[in-house]
Amino acid sequence: MNRSSSLKPLAATFAMLFALSGSVTTSTAMAAPSVSATRTVDNNLRTLSRNDTVLLLVDHQIGLLTGIRDMPVADLKHNVVALAKAARAMGVPVIVTATMPDGMWGPTIPELTDALPGVTVISRTSINAWDDPNVVAAIKKTGRKQLLIAGTSLEVCATLPALSAKAEGYDTRVVLDASGTFNEAKRTAGIERLARADIPLTDYAGAAVEMLKDNADPQAGAVYGALDIPFATLVGQLEAAKRGK
Repeated sequence: MNRSSSLKPLAATFAMLFALSGSVTTSTAMAAPSVSATRTVDNNLRTLSRNDTVLLLVDHQIGLLTGIRDMPVADLKHNVVALAKAARAMGVPVIVTATMPDGMWGPTIPELTDALPGVTVISRTSINAWDDPNVVAAIKKTGRKQLLIAGTSLEVCATLPALSAKAEGYDTRVVLDASGTFNEAKRTAGIERLARADIPLTDYAGAAVEMLKDNADPQAGAVYGALDIPFATLVGQLEAAKRGK
């Protein structure tokens, strides 16, 4: 049996468990829209499409991760790497940028660069990644209008480019558990600012399965394998053991 076939039962198990977990969150509750034949669709009501999404990963650098305090560093590493792998499995472009990686913040974590062979990390000096012309050019080159962003720190490296991109017409989302910051006040400030700008928050696995859309998709096994949802992986292993595999 090939690897793709062996992953299909696990994909179904992961899908069921994921649906029960209710892990996808949004930043604000939506009011009922007024009835209008000409109204535009609010971006908060749009689902992510793998054909229109680009993933931007900002400043997941060794030096910055040493200061993360709002989540375990191991969890942050796991989530951002898993998201990058799942995006690649679905053909979603991934853009990585780092602030002066030869300086005090150091290079991008090796787990992430190892997961993205062939992806060049864009070095920049600007605090807001959207102020760097090379980053913006890489995003625009994809021709995609849905921008999924994760960054360290949340309130600066993820939030600032999300605000700037939305101002230029992009449908932006921020991945909360693939970002991170240095204390609870900064986390709260970042979430509040995104909420006021009406930029939805999501989680790493929620964003990926939203783009996957269908568990019968040929890439479902690869996507769920990349996500490596810890409790679902254990249950999947239990199910495999019951089947004697």
